[in-house]
Amino acid sequence: MKSALSETLTEGIYRRLKKDVVAGVFKPDQKLKISDISEYTGASPSLVREVLSRLIADGLVIAEPQKGFRTAPLKLAEFEQLTEARIAIESMCLRDAILHGDIRWESDIVSALHALRRAKEEKGSRPVNASPEWVQSHALFHQALVRACQNIWFLRMREMLYIQSERFRAIALPVTPSERNIGAEHEGIAAATIARDARLAVDLLTNHLQSTMRVLMNAATYNNEKSKESPPIP
Repeated sequence: MKSALSETLTEGIYRRLKKDVVAGVFKPDQKLKISDISEYTGASPSLVREVLSRLIADGLVIAEPQKGFRTAPLKLAEFEQLTEARIAIESMCLRDAILHGDIRWESDIVSALHALRRAKEEKGSRPVNASPEWVQSHALFHQALVRACQNIWFLRMREMLYIQSERFRAIALPVTPSERNIGAEHEGIAAATIARDARLAVDLLTNHLQSTMRVLMNAATYNNEKSKESPPIP
C-alpha cells in the first residue's frame, strides 16, 4: 500500500512529465527510455513506468511491445479533425454550463478573464512565444467557462481534447505575429456566456477555435517548408 509521501511524489512526477509532453519538451513520437526519464526526474524506474502508464491513458504516450514507450505522434492532417471534435464537445459543455451556472460561476469567469488579461503573453526570441504564465491563465479561463457543466464525461473529453490541442500549439507556434485580437475574442466569449446567450457564446467560441486552427496550421506548414529550404549545417 502506498504511503501519502509516495503518492505525492508520483503525482508530482506525473504532472511534470505531462506538462513537458504537452509543451513539446519531449517531441512527438520521441522514444522515452526509462533510464533517461529516471535520471531526468530523479524518480525510480518503477515510478517512471507507473507515470508513463498514466500518460498512456491521457493519450500522450504510447507503449509498443518489445520497443518500450514513446510520446504519441502528432499529425498535422489530424488537427482539423481534432478541432472539429473539440468544438463539438466544448460547445456542449458551454451550453450546459450556461444552463446551470450560478453567480459564483459568473464571478469565476470574470476573475479568470482578468488574470488572462494581466498575464504576460509573449516571451522568447520569436514575438509570439506564449509565456508559461499566459498558457496557464489561458487554460484556466477556458476551464472557468465550462466549469458549471453538469456532465462529467463531457468535461473529461473536453480536457483531453484541450491537452492535445495545446501540443499542436507548442510545436507549431507562428513565426510572425497574428493580426488577431485574441484578447477581444476572449472578452466576447466571456460576455456572451455571462449574459446567458448560448447561441452567441457558442458561435464566438467556434470562431475562436477555428481561427486558432488556421493560424497554427499555416504556421506549421510554413515552418516545414522553411526547414526543407535550410542548407545543411557543415
